[in-house]
Amino acid sequence: MDDHSGINIAARFVSADTTWNHFCHFRFAFEKHGIPEAIYTDALSLFGPSSSSDRSDPKSEFQRALRALGIAHLVAPSPQAKGKIERRFGTFQRRIVTLLSHAKVTTPEHADDILQMELQRQNLTRQRSTGLVPITVWDNSLLARTQRLRPAPVTALLDLHLSLRQARRVNNDHTIDFEGHNYQIARTAKSSVTLIHHPKLRFWVVEHPPTNIWPPILGAFSL
Repeated sequence: MDDHSGINIAARFVSADTTWNHFCHFRFAFEKHGIPEAIYTDALSLFGPSSSSDRSDPKSEFQRALRALGIAHLVAPSPQAKGKIERRFGTFQRRIVTLLSHAKVTTPEHADDILQMELQRQNLTRQRSTGLVPITVWDNSLLARTQRLRPAPVTALLDLHLSLRQARRVNNDHTIDFEGHNYQIARTAKSSVTLIHHPKLRFWVVEHPPTNIWPPILGAFSL
């Protein structure tokens, strides 16, 4: 949810609450709308246990990715502090269960269609608390150029930052082992390397943990 306008930026059903699923969810929002100044979350462990505003080292993959993209991460210190989004969750939970039942949903694809329809309906509904229509507030701020959004970086940098990282030992024959398979990589003097991993999709092998640019790539593989 956008805190200024109140529109629902994105929503999706997932099978598990994982870092990778959050990366996919936020990537969709970033590519569609742009990069925000800050993201406000609860204290779920995968988000990291503390705010990144104190400039300390990232505590999680999620905080590491946000910092690389120049996004501040703010953690709600109490249930009251995150009341706005919790109320929105409550609204969705009450309505979506009823809508899915009424539509006799049996597949994830059908469920997502219903969710997206409800997302748009709420964005077009005048809010009782403000008397404003969220999508109108959003569109007006875009026209007035008061939105604090930056264009999303190029695909290669999103691939780099919105990824999981793993260290791997280099075997004597210049191969690495990953998920039960052996992969040949380019020759390197390094005894260990870093995997940039998109689960069930692809991974890259690089010489060292990346910063804001891609290190030398020793191999790229599809899964």
